[in-house]
Amino acid sequence: MSDRQLTIAGFQMLIAEDDIESNESAIHRAINSARDAGAKFLLTPEASLSGYNSSFDGISVSKATNRLAEHAKDLGVGLLLGTCYKESHRAVSFPYRLRSRDDSLRPTIQEFCFNQVRVYTPDGRYLGRHSKIQMWNWPHFPGVGEEQVFATSALRTFHWNGITFGVLICNDLWGALWSRQPENLAYRLWEMGAEIIFHAVYAGFSKLGPNSYLESYQSMFAKVFNLPIVTAHAADPTRSVLCQSGVWNGEGERLCAVDRVGEKFFTHTISLSPKVAGQS
Repeated sequence: MSDRQLTIAGFQMLIAEDDIESNESAIHRAINSARDAGAKFLLTPEASLSGYNSSFDGISVSKATNRLAEHAKDLGVGLLLGTCYKESHRAVSFPYRLRSRDDSLRPTIQEFCFNQVRVYTPDGRYLGRHSKIQMWNWPHFPGVGEEQVFATSALRTFHWNGITFGVLICNDLWGALWSRQPENLAYRLWEMGAEIIFHAVYAGFSKLGPNSYLESYQSMFAKVFNLPIVTAHAADPTRSVLCQSGVWNGEGERLCAVDRVGEKFFTHTISLSPKVAGQS
């Protein structure tokens, strides 16, 4: 069986922290570019629609998400949309609280904020979302950092057209130094049958250039697990991204990379190894 081909697009994007409309407009343009390039999926950076915060209006982000998903469906482009997103869930409560006379202890529906990548197929089906797991914080100060702001959910894989893929967000890949409970999520995705990892990133910027630690992790994991990694990082108009946008192949080599400064769009066709009998 010959290699399978998957054409992907990525968008290194200038993200406005307090302007959902501007961010949505930029992603619409990227969807058009992905269609023109024949890409099956477009990956946007971490928090690309909402901005990297939890103070955004949840209804506005939800409506913008729906418009973007519909646009991508109309053009036949799968969308991996990085955005913070607000959802309402029943708060977990210990059983004894159900018998409490204190109403403040009873289970309630609460709004939670997640740092997500929401996954849509080229025909517009919503496959679900990956919520960031390895929150950034200072290990010497437990409870300080993203854990104060964002909820999370279980790691999972996604399936489309015979391809199994995983999604990670920024520190999910290299959380060893900056997570309170670091875990090798790339390894876990490999165990779960992932053949490619999409990596949405907002790691920061520097006039001094890239952070070799971050990119060495990508190269190492791509090679050790034979997993191509596609990265889309947020952009800055004057400073270098700390982790370059582009594609690593299963040998840990760069197949595609874009300039580290400014907004950039890229496409690449990835060859996926043939599946063997029994492989999920």
